Amino acid sequence: MKQNLFRSFFPTPNFLKMPSVGLDISDKSVRFLGLIEKNGGLVIGSYAEKKINPGIVESGKIKDERKMKEILTELKNEHKLDFVRVALPEEQAYLFIMSVPLIKKRQLRESILLQLEEHVPIKATDAVFDYEIVSERADVYVVQVSVIPIQVVESYARIFTESGLIPVSFEIEAQAIIRAVIPRKDQGTYMAVDFGQTRTGISIVSAGIVLFTSTIDVGGAMLTDAIAKEFSLDIREAEKIKREKGLGQEKENKKTFSAIMSTVSIFRDEINKHFIYWHTHKEADQYIRKPIEKLILCGGDSNLRGLVDYLSRSLRVKVELANVWTNASAPPQYIPEITFSDSLTYATAVGLALADQNYD
Repeated sequence: MKQNLFRSFFPTPNFLKMPSVGLDISDKSVRFLGLIEKNGGLVIGSYAEKKINPGIVESGKIKDERKMKEILTELKNEHKLDFVRVALPEEQAYLFIMSVPLIKKRQLRESILLQLEEHVPIKATDAVFDYEIVSERADVYVVQVSVIPIQVVESYARIFTESGLIPVSFEIEAQAIIRAVIPRKDQGTYMAVDFGQTRTGISIVSAGIVLFTSTIDVGGAMLTDAIAKEFSLDIREAEKIKREKGLGQEKENKKTFSAIMSTVSIFRDEINKHFIYWHTHKEADQYIRKPIEKLILCGGDSNLRGLVDYLSRSLRVKVELANVWTNASAPPQYIPEITFSDSLTYATAVGLALADQNYD
């Protein structure tokens, strides 16, 4: 994948192409992870997570810049960070497929710009976009276009620079996740589901290119709240029960199962809706959609006990938990210090960090 919205907006000088970490901001936390070369492979150089209070970030938009700068400054000072690769919020981004007449490749960007407002509800002058050629036909290019409002990019750039951090690149979350969990040069078609605390990101990738993204307002916090209400517990105790019992179908787990099942069913139905849409909706862009081969789960709540089996049975498709180290070729016998369960929350950060290793 070659998309990098930041490079098209603020080209990075050569002297700034220094070792960096991948940094992921959500409504609930900030995570970063860096990879370094060691013994002929890649190992974790540094990583950390810092929780953030409600209201600082909402749906990917930074609402309290002062508080966010304090958090980023703390991370910089505590972990001696300088250069960062940053994920932009999927909720604020647009991604679509379009056809462009077969012209000289250097003219593609201008041609896409002229048609941009036909595909997204923002003015072309207010947008940052990048594209990738999906296929080349006899008379057209089929291209994937990623768009995000300039004000979102400027907001993120300002926060980081004022915190003393240097953003090397910005890209949409889904693109970073795919870089982490799909084997390099894999030509298959997959659905990646990032099951987070407050929302879930759904993306579809084919031949290494993200062709579809969507965000749904269903997250693991809803499961925790349901358990807390059912058993009259505080959030911390409810979270512990969720982690331990999940969708286990033992007799003694019946009440927990019932408490969270309605939310899990909504989660399943939303995935299924996008699954059906992909296979039945005909594009006007001449792109032939390939069937989804499997569903890959990541995110902090993706390891909910019993979730993989439940989704696999009800959706009738292969479902598996992501291996976020798929493309981080480790030296022999290396075991990451992050547990497998915790690694699922770092998929975006790992994908961003891989861009530092000439992955593209």
